[in-house]
Amino acid sequence: MGREDVRKQRNRSGPKADEPLRLVPDVGERKDSGGVLRKFVDPGATLGRASNARKAIDSFMKARSKDLKADRMDLREVDSSEGAATLRVRFQQFHKGLPVLGATVQAVADIEQASVVQVDNGGELTVADAPDPSEARDVEDVERVALAPFRKDYETATIFKDELAYLRDTTRPGLPDEDYPTASVELLKKGKRKPDGTLHLVHDLSVETTGPFEHFRVVVDAISGKLLWIELLGKYVTASLKVFVPDPVTESNDGTLSSASTAADLNPFRHDVQAEIATAVNGIFQLDGDWFRCNDWDTPAFAQPAENTATFSYETYPKNRAFLSANAYYWLDAVARYLRTLGNTELNGNMEKVDVDPQAYDFEDQSEWIGSATPPRIRFGEGGVPDAADLGVIAHEYVHGVFQWLGAEHGGSGAYEHSVCDALPAIYRDRFNLSGHRRTETFPFDNNASDQWSTERRLDLTQRFDDPGFNSYSRNLRNSMLGTALWRCYLGMGGDSPDAAVRVAAADAMIKTMMEMLLIVPDDITSSAAHAVSMAQGCITADAALTGGLYSKVMDEAFVNQGLWARRPVDLYISDSATDLGAQPSGVPFWTSPDIWVRNNHISTGDNPELGHEAPINNQPNYLYVRVHNRGIQQAAAGGFQVETYRCDPGTGMMWPTHFQSLGTLVITAPIPAGGSVRVGPFAWTPQIVDHECLVAVVHGAQDPAITATVNGPVPNDRIVRFDNNVGQRNVAPQMAAPGGKTRMTITLRGGLKATDGSWELDASALPEDTRISVRTLSRMIEPATLTDLVVKETGAVRSTIEMNGGKVALVDGYRLDADDHVTAEITIDFSHQAEHLRRYPFVATQYQDGAVVGRMTIQITAVKELDDFFFGNPRSGEIHVNTCPYWPKLGPGSKVPFMRVEDALARGYNGCAYCLPEHNTG
Repeated sequence: MGREDVRKQRNRSGPKADEPLRLVPDVGERKDSGGVLRKFVDPGATLGRASNARKAIDSFMKARSKDLKADRMDLREVDSSEGAATLRVRFQQFHKGLPVLGATVQAVADIEQASVVQVDNGGELTVADAPDPSEARDVEDVERVALAPFRKDYETATIFKDELAYLRDTTRPGLPDEDYPTASVELLKKGKRKPDGTLHLVHDLSVETTGPFEHFRVVVDAISGKLLWIELLGKYVTASLKVFVPDPVTESNDGTLSSASTAADLNPFRHDVQAEIATAVNGIFQLDGDWFRCNDWDTPAFAQPAENTATFSYETYPKNRAFLSANAYYWLDAVARYLRTLGNTELNGNMEKVDVDPQAYDFEDQSEWIGSATPPRIRFGEGGVPDAADLGVIAHEYVHGVFQWLGAEHGGSGAYEHSVCDALPAIYRDRFNLSGHRRTETFPFDNNASDQWSTERRLDLTQRFDDPGFNSYSRNLRNSMLGTALWRCYLGMGGDSPDAAVRVAAADAMIKTMMEMLLIVPDDITSSAAHAVSMAQGCITADAALTGGLYSKVMDEAFVNQGLWARRPVDLYISDSATDLGAQPSGVPFWTSPDIWVRNNHISTGDNPELGHEAPINNQPNYLYVRVHNRGIQQAAAGGFQVETYRCDPGTGMMWPTHFQSLGTLVITAPIPAGGSVRVGPFAWTPQIVDHECLVAVVHGAQDPAITATVNGPVPNDRIVRFDNNVGQRNVAPQMAAPGGKTRMTITLRGGLKATDGSWELDASALPEDTRISVRTLSRMIEPATLTDLVVKETGAVRSTIEMNGGKVALVDGYRLDADDHVTAEITIDFSHQAEHLRRYPFVATQYQDGAVVGRMTIQITAVKELDDFFFGNPRSGEIHVNTCPYWPKLGPGSKVPFMRVEDALARGYNGCAYCLPEHNTG
């Protein structure tokens, strides 16, 4: 959903307006021991507001200058980056005219809310011991020391960039577990391995080597001339993964496919696709387009494909290695163009064309992003399953470029950059995995059973960040743990749905969130748990800016389950069904909350609300109650939360908040103990729709905010209910029917935010086969549609009638609804003679828009076969009868509408029969 499609609203605080909404654990402010404000977090954007995001940041920096100690630092703005929903401004600290590396203040604002949501202060306040720039050696004086480590194993080494800067020596880049093809562990160990914590004046150098080609960062002390450390600038994946569409192992679920497979084995997995390339030059077409060019620049030499026609169709490797070029080009181009559709302004503005060598690394099992080259380069090795044949590796390397273009540094393969580089391609790939094979294997083909190189690079790990043995976990394991949490966020956002359109929408949302997160979270190259926590919280803050926190609770649940932080101390919920204990997201059905119920009489009359739900009575006040549970470990304080209730006309396709009307708000005046619950109410309202309820209740407060307080609407209401346990819904239309009797109701199918192609599923599988269901609705819904297990019984210029039998699942597929359309459907159920007494039979209508579920409505019918103790209304005469009435034998099945209480029938306009119920006859 683009920004222009959502409604801008001011996010709502809880009953205590000065408390920030706890969307993430670190909400609020953190000061160090010296009183310096080091971190400010308000993802709910409720503590301050300006006319625009830039002014919000400027106002914050000015108002909090003394708290930040910005008045004691030389801060200069060096970067302003706009994502899809956030603005990031970075201020670099300078001292004596030189930058202090790593000493930055980063402020992020929510563009829609025009409010600062996060500030990270990495300023360096102790600079008294800083050397004077006049004492620094020239770069020529340190060149020998900087290049000496490369003389043994490289043909040439030259400095192509130098920056004189200050640097507090507190950390070192992580070391790989084994040698890279172009950089040994021994080389990367050179220099002063133990940080001394002092402020150094350094030459921060970039070095290019040939024989083999590589880029390195070399840091040399500018005063002593000694080498501090060497860091690899290229971004590696120690993997080799094959993807066709998406890859042979995923498509076939055949784990025996491997690097030993022949072209004859692999050719059946090729699929015809199209991609954009440049026009022919001198009649020759090449794999060269807007964003990528296949270019042979690394060993071994292999001439890139050049064709007389724009057709690059080859047998697979090992028979024809040109297939690797076509495969790499297509998937790189597809991923780049896809990412550009997600609306990240900074990424789209910085993205540049990349040179790709799909047959590189002299047959090594490695691939690499080299962003320091001009243009940037990617090279894919051919060891094992060639990397250029695999979507996972291909996209992984390109995501390193996404980090670079978003100005985010998170440690490459040595830290959690790899978590995103693994999870993002897996989430993107899932839309092509129609059979759902091996979804959590990041590299199903490359890391196959025969060529397996890792048991850790997966997205279904059970290890947690709070495990006692965390410090012994490898870098790859830690990366995959965070990757697993990101994957589980995707599942919670809809990636676990059987509906393909829902999965695609969830993937788009999660990938968009991860990219926005990179603009929010400060740089960190460590593999500490704190770094992973920072990125996880950054995802929730990004979602708050992008959607108003629609997915914040399901992401929080995923991160809690991975041990990144503990569950919120106060965690309130309203059950979505009889089996729901506060899960986020909740399952299906989510519209049958037992914690929302109606009573016909006020408690002051002596009515006991704990007796449970009563069918609402029209045109007189009814009384709604809500039960709120606390699954947290702390008591919810009295006055800290409120409950608001809503109603909506029954139907499907309901949008929040468009189709809902508030019934009122009550502050919870009693504390809710941990593990306990409280009843809230009554809320008075006068229903107008016979025998229907669509009721929603929301509990909200700063310590456990409801997403309805911040969400950018309108959104499908099922997401509000399923994605937040603070929200409950009761959407059942209870009906009773005698054998052969008729049950009638009207529901509304609603259009979305734009015109959509629709499907309507009518599930009568739980009803006995002798039940007959008729639906009368607009002819424009029926005429263009394909009908399954439905018969057209009547057609008209305006309305038509279709019928189906019980025991079936029918489908109306292919109609069109305009934006905000409203189509009513009158449903009549001729009930079964075979039904069991007092058994409940559900009839479920599900509406789809463009393939995605947008609503379900349940008509729940209770069979009445033993007639004693029931009252029966005759819709024709308006009279109520009992089965001992002398006129009973003359009543047909359609003239016997059951009621458990005579009061229910009287409230619905019936009059007592003069013969069998004279005491209720009014003449």
